[in-house]
Amino acid sequence: MAKSNITTLITSVALMISVAACGPSLTISNVDYSQPIESVLSPDADNVVTDQRYAISFSVAPILEEEDVTSADPIRLIRNNNGYYFVTAAGFSNVYVFEVGEGELDLKRIINLTDDSLGQPAFNQRGDHIEVIDLATGDSYRVNEEGRMGG
Repeated sequence: MAKSNITTLITSVALMISVAACGPSLTISNVDYSQPIESVLSPDADNVVTDQRYAISFSVAPILEEEDVTSADPIRLIRNNNGYYFVTAAGFSNVYVFEVGEGELDLKRIINLTDDSLGQPAFNQRGDHIEVIDLATGDSYRVNEEGRMGG
């Protein structure tokens, strides 16, 4: 009887391993998630922005609260090649970096650009980084998901 139980156990374990090994295992590497140009979005009455082109919609209310402002229009949004979203707006001092979660955007980092607020920010995709230009002042910043680059 003990021999029968051991044989059944070994057969079951072997079957489970073979079934698990036969599961789907396809990985596509070197994926570039970047959006070539920024999205300029106006929040609705509920502070939700929707980008039809890239199929994303989210509330900017938590960002407005963090910036201690009641509204911002337009909101600037761009996605880098690693899949992180960058968000800012005129009147903000920061760029917010989000990673995609399951049905949510998770804050990865807040990048402080200036002690004053940005006057007229714009994003540019630059391969290994995102360029943030304040068109009002001419100031330019290089950022990625890890923070500010070069100063």
